[in-house]
Amino acid sequence: MGKTKELSQDLRDRIVDLHKSGMGYKNISKLLGIKVTTIGAIVRKYKKYNMTINRPRSGAPQKISPRGVAMIMRTVRNRPATTQQELVNDLQAAGTKVTRKTIGNTLRRNGLKSCSARKVPLLKKAHVEARLKYANDHLKDAQSDWEKVLWSDETKIELFGLNSTRHVWWKKNAAYDPRNTVPTVKHGGGNIMFWGCFSAKGTGLLHRIPG
Repeated sequence: MGKTKELSQDLRDRIVDLHKSGMGYKNISKLLGIKVTTIGAIVRKYKKYNMTINRPRSGAPQKISPRGVAMIMRTVRNRPATTQQELVNDLQAAGTKVTRKTIGNTLRRNGLKSCSARKVPLLKKAHVEARLKYANDHLKDAQSDWEKVLWSDETKIELFGLNSTRHVWWKKNAAYDPRNTVPTVKHGGGNIMFWGCFSAKGTGLLHRIPG
């Protein structure tokens, strides 16, 4: 049997108004050409909830068990670049069949979001410690001192790895967790090298370095 066509809001309100005026279910049914059972259901809903619109339906039950959720969360925590399809395959191997959309919704409900991995320089521990020491040593330098500094750097196109964007799953404020970043190197492969600079007064010109 096909689903009964849902009544318009105006028609629902009219049914309630007629009932309030003292008209019975059968008379309203004859007047509007609507089943008595439908009239009764609308009036009872109004009396119970003080409204005639349909209440929001509860969402479909989650398709992934708590154990399955724990499994994919553990996988993403250890390997943030894991794709939704890989998680689908992992769950399927464990006996649960879901779609990529279900995986994405589950991860978002658990506080994760899919973002482009940040590209950061590939630094050794000594480099990190040296940069931190430099920052701390000059933390209280006057602004006039920094205005005398010219910062310069060089880079190459296609420095390291693929040029495509890599996506990872991370929680808030975890963008620069090493597991969520893509390391880059100064001198890897590539065809064109550029040099540029900037200071407190603005940016300098970008120069191509032959070679």
